[in-house]
Amino acid sequence: MSKEKKNQPAETVENNDVLAEMSRELQEAAAARKAKLLKRAVPEERSLANALNTLTKSDLEDVAFNVGVNVKSSWKKADLIAAIAPAVQSFAGRWLVTIVDEQYSAFKHIVEKGGITTEFREDEMRLDYFQGIGVVFGGSVDGKVAWYMPEEIIEEFNKLDSESFKKAIEFNTDVLRIATGILFYYGVLDHDELFAAVKKYLAAEIENEAGFEFSGFMGIMFTGCCWQYHIKMDQHYAAYYTVVDPKQIHDIAHSRELTYAKLSYGQVYDAGDENYIEATEAYKALAQFLMQEYKLDVMNAAGVVGQLAVLWQNAETVKAGLDYLASLGQLPNEKNAELEALVMGYHHSIRFWIFKGHTTGELISGKLDPEEDNVVSLAAHRKNKNKVGRNAPCPCGSGKKYKNCCMRK
Repeated sequence: MSKEKKNQPAETVENNDVLAEMSRELQEAAAARKAKLLKRAVPEERSLANALNTLTKSDLEDVAFNVGVNVKSSWKKADLIAAIAPAVQSFAGRWLVTIVDEQYSAFKHIVEKGGITTEFREDEMRLDYFQGIGVVFGGSVDGKVAWYMPEEIIEEFNKLDSESFKKAIEFNTDVLRIATGILFYYGVLDHDELFAAVKKYLAAEIENEAGFEFSGFMGIMFTGCCWQYHIKMDQHYAAYYTVVDPKQIHDIAHSRELTYAKLSYGQVYDAGDENYIEATEAYKALAQFLMQEYKLDVMNAAGVVGQLAVLWQNAETVKAGLDYLASLGQLPNEKNAELEALVMGYHHSIRFWIFKGHTTGELISGKLDPEEDNVVSLAAHRKNKNKVGRNAPCPCGSGKKYKNCCMRK
């Protein structure tokens, strides 16, 4: 062992070894995935049946499950393809109306490239999701990984592709983002609760609430959570991805006679970003201390502070957080006292899931929002903004869309 490694606490050495092992496993998995894709030749005629024929029987059974085909144990590969192909095309027509902007951009790119492209990143594993429902397939062209869309799926996409379709996709994207932001602060909601909360924030976008039904909402949510990792969906709950036990958090929160914390549209919209960190003053003070005393870079310090929040949000104690920090190494007594003060300050600043988005400071003060005022809707937010369209240029002159600028403030 090197001198540098000898001087590290045992826990730190162990954590580094675990991270190195995880990195190695991820690299091996990525290499195996690429090799598997390169073994598949893209068929000359890119029909759906030919594309399905490039998959293994096990892969086909997965596609069958995902598009609702009941597989018989006696079926051979040809039987599977015959049953799956029409089901995939029918499924695609219904599923495409639930996609979000990134998915639309991926499909549009493929279509504009003549139905096949080698321009996606090789480590873009979300494309495997498309293959799992039979709408896009991976293969090899001239030694490169290519992704292509079967002719029948291109036909379904082109039937829908229009300005109204793009507006629907923009709405789907907002639904997913708002839902993600809500769950960032509340942790877990059952499907009905989340649907009601999203409708409040997007009230101005829903001219007729009957037009945005629960079934459509659930379609957007299931499609979205298969594409991005920030939301977990099960039979009963929608949860933020760092929730360990959704039922436990849900039950603890609902056992308390609390209203949900009041959150502005801007808070929820910002929290729906995939790279969002709620950088409160307490968060920044603790991160800066870790950078200074443990010589961590910005990313590692953010990771440590973020892990503290994950522990506490999942009903762990303050002591569990301090024990985790102890693995970083020993500090002089006076610095330990400073660290503990910063840790407590950060703990009090967190909007806890088990307290329905309230901080411990709000609970101690008793200054909670009344039931009827616990959500600031987009409709209320826009009331005094002369009803500027959310996709119109912002009146402030920034050049950004209104929804990405002053509407969030």
